[in-house]
Amino acid sequence: MATFPASRLADIAPFHVMELVARAKTLEAEGRDIIHMEVGEPDFPTPEPIVAAAQAHIASGRVFYTPSLGLPELRRAIAAFYATRYGITLPPSRIVVTAGASGALLLAMACLAEPQSEWLLTDPGYPCNRNFVRSFEGVPVGIPVHVLPAE
Repeated sequence: MATFPASRLADIAPFHVMELVARAKTLEAEGRDIIHMEVGEPDFPTPEPIVAAAQAHIASGRVFYTPSLGLPELRRAIAAFYATRYGITLPPSRIVVTAGASGALLLAMACLAEPQSEWLLTDPGYPCNRNFVRSFEGVPVGIPVHVLPAE
């Protein structure tokens, strides 16, 4: 019989930044001026050309689910970008568009991870990545990174 939660969740560390976000929101509610640097959220409004493009797209009525691998025209544009920028021939069929880096990493791990497989991750690095590895029963292995002094 399955247990809930799954036993592998015992290896998942809490994402402490969410506690910082909650504390920052509390301080903001008290009138404190907070500069958010914890989760990569921009501190500026969405640029007007992006707002206008989004509004035009919504008004067009094309607001349905996209193909699971991404819009074909976007995948072709990404392939063209890599050809122009890096001289790489990359077929659009090899490109998958996700809603963000975390979704892409989870998808890659779901396809590649085996129980006890080792995954090399930068340390320090994005804390969620270790949890993503553990959620597929992999083993995160930290590779220390250091800032080199300027010469």
